[in-house]
Amino acid sequence: MTELTKNRATNVINMADYNLSAKKEIIPKIHAVIPRKSGKIDFDIFDQEMIFNDEKTKELIRTGNTIGCFYIESPGMRSLLKKLKCDTFEMLTAASSIIRPGVAESGMMQEFIARHKNPNRRKYLIPEMEKHLRETYGIMIYQEDVLKIAHHVVGFSLEEADLLRRAMSGKMRSHSEMKKLSDKFFVLCKKKNYSHNVSMALWKQIESFAGYAFNKAHSASFAILSFQVAYLKVHFPAQFMANVLNNRGGYYSAAVYIQESKRMGLRILLPNINKSKYEYVGKNGEIRIGFMAIKSLMRNSIEQVIEERNKNGQFSSLSNLIYRTNLSYKEAALLITIGAMRCFEKTRPTLMRLLDIYIVSQKIMVGDLFQHEAYKLEGEVATDVEYTIEKICAIELETFGYMISRHPLQFFSYLTNNQNVISAKEIPKHRGKIVRMVGWFMTSKRIKTKKGKIMKFLSLEDLTGTFEAILFPKVYAQFAEKTLSMGPYFVKGRIDDEDGDNIIVSNLAIISDKLISAIAQKDSAETQYTGDKEKVYEEEFMIIDSLGKEKLRRAYAS
Repeated sequence: MTELTKNRATNVINMADYNLSAKKEIIPKIHAVIPRKSGKIDFDIFDQEMIFNDEKTKELIRTGNTIGCFYIESPGMRSLLKKLKCDTFEMLTAASSIIRPGVAESGMMQEFIARHKNPNRRKYLIPEMEKHLRETYGIMIYQEDVLKIAHHVVGFSLEEADLLRRAMSGKMRSHSEMKKLSDKFFVLCKKKNYSHNVSMALWKQIESFAGYAFNKAHSASFAILSFQVAYLKVHFPAQFMANVLNNRGGYYSAAVYIQESKRMGLRILLPNINKSKYEYVGKNGEIRIGFMAIKSLMRNSIEQVIEERNKNGQFSSLSNLIYRTNLSYKEAALLITIGAMRCFEKTRPTLMRLLDIYIVSQKIMVGDLFQHEAYKLEGEVATDVEYTIEKICAIELETFGYMISRHPLQFFSYLTNNQNVISAKEIPKHRGKIVRMVGWFMTSKRIKTKKGKIMKFLSLEDLTGTFEAILFPKVYAQFAEKTLSMGPYFVKGRIDDEDGDNIIVSNLAIISDKLISAIAQKDSAETQYTGDKEKVYEEEFMIIDSLGKEKLRRAYAS
């Protein structure tokens, strides 16, 4: 039997068996070292001391203004940050773990918040736990906490403690082994004279979240990245939000990031045939929408326009653009209607008429060809009349998926300016009071309560900020079908005493208006709006036809 085999037989690892060869081998380089500073960047994003102590970054996190920031932008996480007044790396590390489903659903998240706010609530099931869980107020929030308590407090060996962690993470398929660990847990607790109630409470806390909790290193790495992107949002807002949009968003749709950019004071510029690039570009307090945002515009057409512009200069007119590129009538019309050719200093109707002359009638100026006739026609079709703001917004909504020229709620000023309706920024003054609010859809999430009933969280925004409309099961059952719309929503309810951003809904209505049509929104409990990418089979259409529209709507909403 070799030394290695002997060691395996006794479950002891001799690291000498794994010594690297003395012979030097060339280890291939996987990736070049990331430079700490590059180009014109005058700060070091990896300088953690600088990032963690930046007051503006800490304020952004503490107030939950983290839309666009990695891992800390969801409604639940932003609410948690405000409740904890979180502005340190250590607290953000803890928050990154307690937001996880197991901890949150076990009630430990609420208990952590309460103990954070009130030191008198920081109690320990067993006095010895204080030594190991003082940092987290006596609550296990990391996988390492399970190991420490199982080993130091209960009496498992480290190997058994890790087996327990793995078992509760669903990585142990043997029910008999899990039963052995469970039985041993209570036997050891009895040997240490822990009462049955204490033993059960300790087991329940471990069992409730061990399968979901992060290890501390995982939470810490998330917290570092969250701090870094929060720093970028504060100090480089235009560049940061532009690249969130280039990344095609995160938790929210592009529409939400556009409105967040406006709330941050950034100016959103429409695409410009002479200035836009493929992607969004942010600088000097402005974000220029890129051609990538324009639906139905082919990538090769975009690249041709940009390449020609870079090579031979900006386009001087519509006829110059058409002559120098191979844009189709449909693509040119699309660029005109969304305002990408306002640089030619003609109204959109005028440009559309010229497009008909140049492409449909094929009377484009090439040298002297048709020059006299073209000049004559251009003069005859010119008009100072522009599209109405309603039409412009409708085109933007259809083309980009969001409005630039107006926020949808600006068409409902008779409601938003009503003295009986409060705005999102006024919520802190009305805690515990019954209020009325108007909001536009951001995102939503349905969950099951412990009793198995369905409730829903609606994330809404107005012109001043964002808020959460909570529909408990009884109210949701009444208004479920209406929550499938983008809005605008008119909600009545009580502002939560504990969380100033929550309104507990008692009544809900959709505001109808001919100016804006409510758009159906794909919805899921996981907040994944990917219906357009799902596979569809012919059999499904047959099933749908057999059910009928009304049955489908009611079945889905309930």
